[in-house]
Amino acid sequence: MFRLEFDGLFRSANDDHPTPAGIMCYGWRILRGKRVIAQGHGTFARGRNANSNIAEYLALVEGLEALHDMGVTEERVLVCGDAKSVINQMEGVAGVSSPAVRTLHERAQRLAAQFPNLRWEWLPRRQNRAADALSRHAFKRLRHDSVLYDSILQKVRKNHLAGRLMDVGGLRIYQPI
Repeated sequence: MFRLEFDGLFRSANDDHPTPAGIMCYGWRILRGKRVIAQGHGTFARGRNANSNIAEYLALVEGLEALHDMGVTEERVLVCGDAKSVINQMEGVAGVSSPAVRTLHERAQRLAAQFPNLRWEWLPRRQNRAADALSRHAFKRLRHDSVLYDSILQKVRKNHLAGRLMDVGGLRIYQPI
């Protein structure tokens, strides 16, 4: 069985902005048994409609794409995250009302449909520390480059990015299965 753990992190650039702008970081890892066989993290920025739910979906989509890239679509997969709303939405227990989230939700649904043996599980945050550490690492990596970080914040605050996502950089690492 494969296990995908995912986490998203959001940092606002404008607290007073009516449609929040900011930086969304994500982290995910794939385990086979107790062995980590793939992991990834990255950062996106958005000039409006940025939030933690979108960050969680970015993590989920990236992790599902990695599983697909690895060709494990027929295997049993358990997807775990600490965002109860995302898990509930993916299970169909809750609806998606935000247009900003809907596109990523639909993309995640299309990816999840490629895994016939997929199950969902909500985890308390303390049990999702490894994925959380990856999303935090992505943010620290961006903050470490102060010139890039300040440039992105300036673009976000001036709404130069509007509603589109700016990929600030991501990393996927695969190990032999």
